[in-house]
Amino acid sequence: MSSSARQAPINPVQARVHPLIAARYSPTRFADREVPVEVLQRVLEAARWAPSSYNRQPWYFLVARRGQPAYERLLSTLSAYNRGWARTAPVLLLSSAQKEDARGPNRYAEHDLGLASGFLALQAVAEGLATRFIAGFDADAARAAFDIPPQYRPWTVIALGYPAPEAEPTPAQRERKPYAAFVGWGGWGLAPPFATD
Repeated sequence: MSSSARQAPINPVQARVHPLIAARYSPTRFADREVPVEVLQRVLEAARWAPSSYNRQPWYFLVARRGQPAYERLLSTLSAYNRGWARTAPVLLLSSAQKEDARGPNRYAEHDLGLASGFLALQAVAEGLATRFIAGFDADAARAAFDIPPQYRPWTVIALGYPAPEAEPTPAQRERKPYAAFVGWGGWGLAPPFATD
């Protein structure tokens, strides 16, 4: 993690994970500080190296930086609540999944976009940044605003920036499901031996 990376309150993880994973959180307020182009490149490079089915790399990230027309166009597609806090982020990214290419339909496009987005989010933490993924937006309006080709599906908007100090998460915001709720140990509904609840 870079020396400039902030230290978010660490959730009491039940097994040792990489500090980037433990420190990642989703703020609803960002510092009034621009993200340099070279930092954005590194964040997008991380997404570029995500795994994908048959190496089809079906992700597309449209970058909108504050002060540019694209930023206001993308911001306008968000729900009123999300628009209220997202305008503090210096960068908004529209992530889209390519549902079809020259090889035909890609039923794993959204899965692979999710992997690329996860890589992007962890690199953001390494750069001292934070991300918040926004489902509350009008995908049809985004498609029209940016002439998105029909083979792509707008999936999420990602707010990106340096988190504001007052945006530290509360313990409740960092709660996670117990292992037994998402891990089947040799069969569905069978809790793993390290489950404690």
